[in-house]
This record gives sequence, C-alpha cells and structure tokens, in this order.
Amino acid sequence: MPDMPPGRVGELTKAAIAAAIAAARELGLPAGQPRLLSSRGNVLVQLAPAPVVARVATLTAWTRDDPFSWLAREVAVAGYLACHGAPVVPPTPLADPGPHRSDGFALSLWIYLDIADRRPEPADVGRALARLHLAGRGYPGTLPVLIGVRDLITEGIAALERHRAADPALLAALRARHGQVLANLPGADPAAQSGPAPTTRAAVLPSAAVLHGDAHAGNLLSAGGEWLWIDLEETCSGPPEFDLAVLAGSQRDGGLAALTAYAAVTGTPVPDPAVLAPHASARKLEVAVWMIGMAHQYPERYRDFASRAVADALGGQWR
Repeated sequence: MPDMPPGRVGELTKAAIAAAIAAARELGLPAGQPRLLSSRGNVLVQLAPAPVVARVATLTAWTRDDPFSWLAREVAVAGYLACHGAPVVPPTPLADPGPHRSDGFALSLWIYLDIADRRPEPADVGRALARLHLAGRGYPGTLPVLIGVRDLITEGIAALERHRAADPALLAALRARHGQVLANLPGADPAAQSGPAPTTRAAVLPSAAVLHGDAHAGNLLSAGGEWLWIDLEETCSGPPEFDLAVLAGSQRDGGLAALTAYAAVTGTPVPDPAVLAPHASARKLEVAVWMIGMAHQYPERYRDFASRAVADALGGQWR
C-alpha cells in the first residue's frame, strides 16, 4: 500500500478509487462512472455502470503484513458459503474477483446490490450467523486459527511500534495482555485446522468451525428482503463461541435474544456467558489494537473510540 501519512485520508481514498478503476479496465469491466460507497477501514467503490463493487484495502492494510492474503481468504470462503446457501454477499461472477494488485493496493471484486436503509434486530443477526456456520461446516480447505486474536493483534502491535503510534509502556501492556488472553482462550491452538465437519445431523457444528471473524450487526446488509453478511476478511477456523462472543458483545441489551435465535437454528444450547467470556476478552484486545492504529491514521474519527477501547481491554487510560 502506498505510504500515506496521517491527515491524508482524502488522498488515500482518491488513490484507492484510481487503483480500482485501473483494475476494472484491465479486466474489461466498464467503470466510467465510479461511485464511492464507503471510505473507512477499506474503500468501497461501485465500478458503475458495472454492477460490481471493488473493495480496496486502505487503512486495514496498515495493520497487516500481507493484506492480499486476508482478501484471498475472504473471497474463497465467501464464494464457498454463497454457493452453499449462506446469507453472504458473493464475489462477482462478471470477472475474476481476485484479489488483485493495482497501483500498490490489494483489492477484491463483489456483486453490487441495492441496500435497504435499516438495521437488523438481534434475532436477525443470530439467525444469519447460524446459517453461515452451518453452511461452512463442509468447507474443504484449511484456514488459520482465530486469526483476528492471533495475527491481527500481533501484526497490529508491530505496526504501532514501527510507526511510533503508541508509547513503549502501552506496547508492553498490549503484548502482556495478548499473552494472557491467548493462554485463557479455548481453541487457540494453531495446530487445529478446519476441515469437513460431521454430517450425521444437519445441526451439528464442528468444534473448529469456519468463522466469520467479525460477526457484528454492522457487517449485515439488507438486500432483497434478506440479511447478508459482508466483511469476511477475518474469516478463520476456530470454536463457534468466538463468533458468538462477538455477536453477543455487539448487541448491548439484545445479546441473549441473538444467542437464543442462533441456538434455535443450529439446535445447540444457548451458550453460558462464562463460556463466552475468554473470547470476549480476546475480542476487546483486538478492537483496542485496531482502534489505536486507526486513531494514528485518522485521529478526528477514531481517537475517542480508541481511548475507550484501550480502557475496556486493559482497564486503564490511553494517552
């Protein structure tokens, strides 16, 4: 990714759009009327008039050693899930969905959908996650284990140190906390890999499932009367409880309703909060590291969020 200093996010967005247009032209897609859809962790641009969305790794690439590999997993898993009935936005069939390299950026290509302006109820999120987990139970490939709380934190802290985005004391505290959460996290053994799951009962989930990795309501879109998952960049193998901890933690007062709806679809018990607690702690640290990196690049948008996230993960204040 081109090296963009803090305060130049506008230039970064423009460069990402230009990279998406260049990739579209190489693939023979019309893209004469590009339309910016979002510019936060990634730049999303519709390559209009083509019904294709380019997802360009921008701010996310700053925290990752190899942003291309994260997009590659997302395309592979989302493509499989879409073909097996999961509620996900699929990669585009109109061209090679990638990922591609263009002008120093990594990007992937997805179907463009008309999105309704509404938010899901907690039960909607729980049911959608259940369908994703069940559809992924036969995934034939191997995936890294709990990549969000392993590599994303490790690489994120390294980026903070490299760019002097956090002082040494905070870096040390983050690394110490990382060791603690991994030691307490069931299913964090990197030797465990996903594979075909038992098929004797449709509702049986494998102990190491294909996870969304970032399963909160903000990653669901309403299209065609259905709730569809996006943003599977953190997809990985691991215990379903990790996704469930993210799900419950993002729902405020609706966590139990979301978990109950999930359990009703999968035929599994509603998980005990104590079972989800180690996963929730790991997720808090992941969010804190991510937010510090985003605040370094875009302080006006993320600094307050980062301060609260660090306090939540470490029990202290970030300065």
